[in-house]
Amino acid sequence: MNKIPLFLLLCFFINSYADTISPERHQQPLTLGFFPLISTVALYKRFYPLRDYLSETLDREVLLLTAKDFPTFVKRTSERAYDIVITAPHFAVSASDSGKYRIRSTLLKDVQQLIVVNSDSSISGINQLAGKRIGTPPEGALMTLMGKKYLQEAGLVEEKAPVYRAFTSHNAANKALLGNEVDAAIASTNIIRQAIQRGEPLKIISHGLKLPNMAMLVATDKDALIGDKLVQVTVAMSETEKGKDVLAQIKFPGFRAVSAADYEVARPYMEQARVMSRL
Repeated sequence: MNKIPLFLLLCFFINSYADTISPERHQQPLTLGFFPLISTVALYKRFYPLRDYLSETLDREVLLLTAKDFPTFVKRTSERAYDIVITAPHFAVSASDSGKYRIRSTLLKDVQQLIVVNSDSSISGINQLAGKRIGTPPEGALMTLMGKKYLQEAGLVEEKAPVYRAFTSHNAANKALLGNEVDAAIASTNIIRQAIQRGEPLKIISHGLKLPNMAMLVATDKDALIGDKLVQVTVAMSETEKGKDVLAQIKFPGFRAVSAADYEVARPYMEQARVMSRL
């Protein structure tokens, strides 16, 4: 009786196993760049369930990446460093204009700019912010631009203008407020909702301007089917138990399909951020 060499049997089983793996799994991982709205450690901790969910539903490994600050992230996006990008509305306009990315989906709820103070603060309205210290996210951040515009339109200009102090992130501005380094902070519903749920003693004194939320974009040099499937799986998350569980973990309300046209309202802020970056 002829015996089959052991190494031939091993080759047979390895090849048989490989045949059961989706062809997509053999491709290079997709890089998902998430703009640094919170610290790097906190971002990875919060959004790794989304990374895992996309890896499974796209049948392709997804790597979650970010950057140390907004300028670095925007620069990397402009250099096409990511296959998929989740970024602020005005940065999404810039990425879309470059032709390197296409806007595909966003969160179900719009993002709104807020003014917050400590819960025990005597400040109850924006008219009391004249000359006060206001913490903001980085100068080019959407919430900073929207918040300053909102307060200027409310008459807080010239001698009534607050003293603005920019911090490295949304969370850093909130921490400065809690530490009494500033009297109020400009923030977004995306951040404050979670902070209040964590028990941070914050009080919302004003609801300001509103825009479409963070955008998810896909590089235009990737297969169009990737973008189509990404829209399909993200929009469907709120319809399945597993998807709902992931949304609850990452504290997102769900996704809806959008296009570049939906973000034209953010273009003035993109232009303003671009001018500021050249100063």
